[in-house]
Amino acid sequence: MAVFIAGDLRFSEYGGGMADCANDRGQQVTLRAVESCGGDMTSNAEYIILVVGSYGAYFRLTKDEVDRRFPCIIVYTPDPVPEEDTISLVRKMKEQLDLPVLAIADSNPQSVKNFSLFVAGGCDIKWLGLRPSDVVALKMHRRCMRPMNSKDLKLAQRLLEKDAVVKQRPQWVEELKKMVETRSKVEVDALSPLGRSFLSNVYFPDKMVAQDWI
Repeated sequence: MAVFIAGDLRFSEYGGGMADCANDRGQQVTLRAVESCGGDMTSNAEYIILVVGSYGAYFRLTKDEVDRRFPCIIVYTPDPVPEEDTISLVRKMKEQLDLPVLAIADSNPQSVKNFSLFVAGGCDIKWLGLRPSDVVALKMHRRCMRPMNSKDLKLAQRLLEKDAVVKQRPQWVEELKKMVETRSKVEVDALSPLGRSFLSNVYFPDKMVAQDWI
């Protein structure tokens, strides 16, 4: 499965060329393509912003060019559950470039499960958003929320009781408990009623300045 990348990342291409994700924005990149050319990557970025499953968030962040305002590489993983190659590619970027990975996804139990899969696969990440505590702080309207179904609730409970990665992260546990208490999940796209570019011009910059990730 390919990921989509925009931002300050360069790597060798098959045939001797150089891929530049700052200029060729939204480039599809696979682990196999990177490894077939030696796997060497270069960047002047300070962060990898991992957008898991939310195309709307990826579209808004890249369209508003937050990677040009903040020194970051934006990586979008479209698969609803990250595949092994996707995790390996992000891990390779993190290790080779020595950068922290900050994750953005919808506020729901599946997102937390996906974050856990990245960590279990050797790619430590921090949860930037969207988090239940953000929903409260932003005073988001109830119509922006969707009720959790029985599958969501069972997954949340399983993560709280049995997931080793989650249990080692008390702040993740507290956020999950908030989801269960409110029985609500919220998509990143639900920030748009606060302003079309609220995600890229307010929410994301505020998080980066405050270093508000867990």
